[in-house]
Amino acid sequence: MKGKQFVWTMVFAAVTAVGLGCEGITSTQFNRSERLDRGLVLLLPGIEGEGPLSWAVRQGLDDAGVDEALSIYRWHWPIPVAGLVLNQIDFIRARRKGHKVADYIVKYQDRHPGKPVHIVGHSGGGAIAVFAAESLPDKRHKIDGIILLSPSLSSGYDLSAALANTRKGIVNYWSPGDFALLVLGTMVFGNLDGVHGSAAGATGFTKTPVAGKLYQIPWTEAMVAVGNRGGHMDTTKKPFVVQWVAPWIRAPGWPVDTSGGPTSIPATQACDGK
Repeated sequence: MKGKQFVWTMVFAAVTAVGLGCEGITSTQFNRSERLDRGLVLLLPGIEGEGPLSWAVRQGLDDAGVDEALSIYRWHWPIPVAGLVLNQIDFIRARRKGHKVADYIVKYQDRHPGKPVHIVGHSGGGAIAVFAAESLPDKRHKIDGIILLSPSLSSGYDLSAALANTRKGIVNYWSPGDFALLVLGTMVFGNLDGVHGSAAGATGFTKTPVAGKLYQIPWTEAMVAVGNRGGHMDTTKKPFVVQWVAPWIRAPGWPVDTSGGPTSIPATQACDGK
């Protein structure tokens, strides 16, 4: 199964990189003005770029009744297959892309003051989401929250700076079943912060942040019961997004107890193993 997931990721990269390479956001029904007027959910794909995985996340949020703009930000190299590796190993460029995402958020907030802003980042996009939050210029441009789906960010990464620029905190969905890509793969190629070793998407974040609220949610039997086995792409499946991701975006405050799913736990408890 893990081998098949990696092959499909490679296929998605090859197919979607062609014609979807321009950085920025495609104009679609999901980011029309009436949705932008209600708020922004910025979706950051993994290293494969915009394609079936990010489209499934977007559709899952829409199916769950999230009526804000659902905008996919394309940050990846538009090179078939080879771009997959480049997107993973060029951690300096990843930081620059985080700055550009932050600039996009600032422009949105200046045009739509007071509207909620969330970021959902999968795999490498989770790292870009954190870098973007760190790059926000001042307290006026805080975002509401970040949801990380199997992030390719080192497990020891300090989230304090990113958390300081969120109102509700950061949610991290992680799974030990993501061993092939987020342990072995990141040992070889590194995470997007340049550190070689286990990713927080496979082991959780191990460093307790200085400030803010970090909610770490490991894979559970409830997730397996609906067909999600904890592989790298399972956090992008529509049923998972509907049940475990959308409630965080729709809730006015965190933590959120998702019906039939896990109860979020503070990072301090997760790090202490309690």
